[in-house]
Amino acid sequence: MLVSIIIPVHKTIDYFKSCVESALLQSYSHIEVIIACNGELEIQTCKDFLNINDPRLIYLKTKPGRHNARNEGLLAAKGKYIQFLDYDDLLYLKKIETQVSLLKSANSKEIISITKWKKFKNELNESYNFPYNNIFEEEKIDARKLIRKLSVNGGFIATGSWLIPKVLIGNIQWIDSPNDDAVFLSGILKGNPEIIMVSETYAGYRIHDENTSSLFKKSELDKLLVSWELIYQNLKALHIFEVKLYLYKAYLNLIRYSKVVNGYRILFIIYKTLMFGFKSKLGFNLVLDLKRMLLK
Repeated sequence: MLVSIIIPVHKTIDYFKSCVESALLQSYSHIEVIIACNGELEIQTCKDFLNINDPRLIYLKTKPGRHNARNEGLLAAKGKYIQFLDYDDLLYLKKIETQVSLLKSANSKEIISITKWKKFKNELNESYNFPYNNIFEEEKIDARKLIRKLSVNGGFIATGSWLIPKVLIGNIQWIDSPNDDAVFLSGILKGNPEIIMVSETYAGYRIHDENTSSLFKKSELDKLLVSWELIYQNLKALHIFEVKLYLYKAYLNLIRYSKVVNGYRILFIIYKTLMFGFKSKLGFNLVLDLKRMLLK
């Protein structure tokens, strides 16, 4: 079963070559690695920089933007399963092999797999305490249970940790937003697929000064507000109470981002926080949370 690994890239840095090598060195070798060159980056520049001769490498020149690179990569992908990988991240050696084996044995099209992930700066063997063990307590859950766990304990799901059957993606598109991964995944979760949670292998999530998600300005906050509305519309289809609590915590966190850009759109964000807080029946805890976040 072919796995398509889609790597969007807009510039050539050392992280990029390490990322591609981690994909090509996977113990599961039946892969294609789609290098989606976007922005001003040309295919030949990518090829010259990588200097890797491997027939599994496929180069695309796409429209500008990480979202366009991923969407066009999806159109070109021939694999049964899709692995998204940011150009600065890494995959553990048996990451894909482990997930493919579990997905095959599940014998279902309505199922995805998520591994743990590890934040690192330079080397994967750096010490890291994974903070979201609660969502990996059970090997098989569904989307409803995942959102319940995230709503209570917080957390996120790193893009590189997913392995998704292409048939489940359908017409879901990546958008231009700092949390594009949360929007895309919510589109997958909307159908309440089963999820195989894998604790024994990891995706590597690199932390550095140029992380897209760490860049912030007013236009990025606007995009985040649009994206959380899309996430809510997707997750409403699950018909569970905890979606409201999940959104409450998201908007509460957006107050912090608003303060970074001088309180931009803070009244709207407070309104959304209050709305989801009341719907979550938080009572006086809502007041305490708001006070803590506003005075922080």
